[in-house]
Amino acid sequence: MAVCLERLGELTKGWLELESDPGLFTLLLEDFGVKGVQVEEVYDLQKPIEGPVYGFIFLFKWIEERRSRRKVATIEESFVKDPEIVNNMFFAQQLIPNSCATHALISVLLNCPRLQLGETLSQLRAYTTGMSPSNKGYAIGNLAELAKAHNSHAKPERAHLPEKHNGISTGKTMEAFHFVSYVPVNGNLYELDGLKPHPIDHGPLAENEDWTEKFRRVITERLGMATGGEPYHDIR
Repeated sequence: MAVCLERLGELTKGWLELESDPGLFTLLLEDFGVKGVQVEEVYDLQKPIEGPVYGFIFLFKWIEERRSRRKVATIEESFVKDPEIVNNMFFAQQLIPNSCATHALISVLLNCPRLQLGETLSQLRAYTTGMSPSNKGYAIGNLAELAKAHNSHAKPERAHLPEKHNGISTGKTMEAFHFVSYVPVNGNLYELDGLKPHPIDHGPLAENEDWTEKFRRVITERLGMATGGEPYHDIR
């Protein structure tokens, strides 16, 4: 699977927007060939979550002022820049417009070593092992199988909406939404956002702490930060 920049230019024009529907995400996993995994919406962060949890996907409304508000908070974010760490987890820069939903799913799946990924994602993980985030992003863009599966669940009218060249998606009202992933890797909780240059390390898990408990603390703080917290959010 060679990374072809010319072909990437063609593929960026073909990705359509997806609705935020957990059932749709589960169907998308099946189309990828993943076995034994489903996506469920989290309605109450205080309730215990049953069964194995491989990652969380956070959906939030993208507001331009929010970017400037969080510039102060960026100081508190711990960006991981060490290539030995970054290149040996699956963190890909999002280079394809409208692909943030698929990016978020892949960011969870390819950081779970024991899942049955199916042929397409297994090849993607094997091929991109040790690659930089930008090259991982190019590799995603080169997989026509991913675009085909992604687009098969998009509403037809999405094909006529303007492209979002900054990578975010728009809903029915043309409001912009974005997906990011939270996953445990080697004992630390990471936030993986393909529109940021590096993964964010939220620190190590406490002794005997389930990683989902650390996620609860991190996301609860995020929902309350700035004025009014994150508006129009969704967790799965």
